[in-house]
Amino acid sequence: MQDFLALATGYREWPRHFEFAAGLSSLCAGSLTGLFVSEPIVPLQSIDTPLAFPEMYTITADLTRQAREAEASFLSWAAASGARQPHWLVAEGSLSPALAHAGNWHDLLFVESGGDSPLANVGSLGQILLTCGLPCIVVPQSANAKPRFDTVVVAWKGTAESVRAVHAALPLLRRARRIVLVHGEPKESYSSVDWTPQFDIDAWFARHELKIDGRTFQSDGEEAGAGLLLNAYEAGADLLVMGAYGRSRFSEWILGGATRHVLQHARLPLFLRH
Repeated sequence: MQDFLALATGYREWPRHFEFAAGLSSLCAGSLTGLFVSEPIVPLQSIDTPLAFPEMYTITADLTRQAREAEASFLSWAAASGARQPHWLVAEGSLSPALAHAGNWHDLLFVESGGDSPLANVGSLGQILLTCGLPCIVVPQSANAKPRFDTVVVAWKGTAESVRAVHAALPLLRRARRIVLVHGEPKESYSSVDWTPQFDIDAWFARHELKIDGRTFQSDGEEAGAGLLLNAYEAGADLLVMGAYGRSRFSEWILGGATRHVLQHARLPLFLRH
């Protein structure tokens, strides 16, 4: 985990998730790239006002130019914040393909949530989580901007998303002084493959020489999200690791109830992987 990518929703100030990313970049001796995506502005059509495409192209071009001119400001701020090898990147186009392409060059994506963030809308944030192809650290505006890993809570359901989240978070789990494993109600799934022995999360932690405190948590739906956050707060967690679940394979852009609740209400940083 060496190449970090932070999504900028503006370029005149550097919000909390940028501070968190810079701090983790310093801790891990990794590089930090700030990314601003200048999306095309699509005008609303009305009966009285014709579509003003030239004006819209001009606005988009101006935004892109101003974002590129913010490079010096970002590099100066990143260096002062302890970030290693900072880099500023501007993309002009749609957000999802831009993130997917940038994600091919990075290990971890940082985004913000809550408050007055443009990503306070869980639908927009969910689209990023489910399509970027990267593990993400979501930093609420109310969270501590300094990365700490004294206690990390891991939500475990035995699903593919859970496995990918825990595996991707391993470098951060190694930094934790205490790991709390919260077992959710396992989701039954059909498999045509019979394993001997079965994959086991406790054995995986032991193989990596990580000690865990186990907790049992049986719930589902919206109650699962509230209960999971309660467990995290009671444990004094600095980070919550969990899979980002889609409601169904046919509508993965819609987040499941637990993930949606956690994103809406969390006051601590979240490590999520779809």
